[in-house]
Amino acid sequence: MVLHTLKLARYESENKGHFGIASKYYCHFTSPIRRYPDLFIHRIISKYLETNYQIEADDLQKYNSIATKYAERSSECEKIAQKVERDAEDIKKAEFMQNKIGEEYDGIVSSVTSFGIFVELENTVEGLIRFDDLEDDYFIYDEQKKILQGERTKVTYKIGDKIKVRVKYADKLSRRINFEKVFNKEK
Repeated sequence: MVLHTLKLARYESENKGHFGIASKYYCHFTSPIRRYPDLFIHRIISKYLETNYQIEADDLQKYNSIATKYAERSSECEKIAQKVERDAEDIKKAEFMQNKIGEEYDGIVSSVTSFGIFVELENTVEGLIRFDDLEDDYFIYDEQKKILQGERTKVTYKIGDKIKVRVKYADKLSRRINFEKVFNKEK
């Protein structure tokens, strides 16, 4: 949930420093997906070094004018790449689970919604348990606390709870995985 609230990386043509590092002057080189922004800044730094730390006004104006365009385009491409990566992972996870219908796993509640709970398995596969596949009760969603509570049983579900699940449905085309809660045999 914390990761979902973080802002996406965004490229800027203007140096605004780096919040996390608390650095006034900041430049970052790492991710393979960021190759063009890295290449662009490498060109500027190389030019700066080649000219003995003196950049001509024409070069500075040229870099300033294209930096905004490159930053916007790189930010858009990164959003697209992240979506494609998530979609591909979802497809492969659903495909992986398609032949595991009926198998039981231990999981942890990763999200609570107004229509059910998401459970993540140790192998990072995440699936939904709909209200119908929980206790025989009417569940009330508390948006403030991000919990579900059974009206009659008072059973609650919150992020971080351990839960035993059974794979009910998996389909790679829809990228959906559904679980159902495994109930204790004593009941």
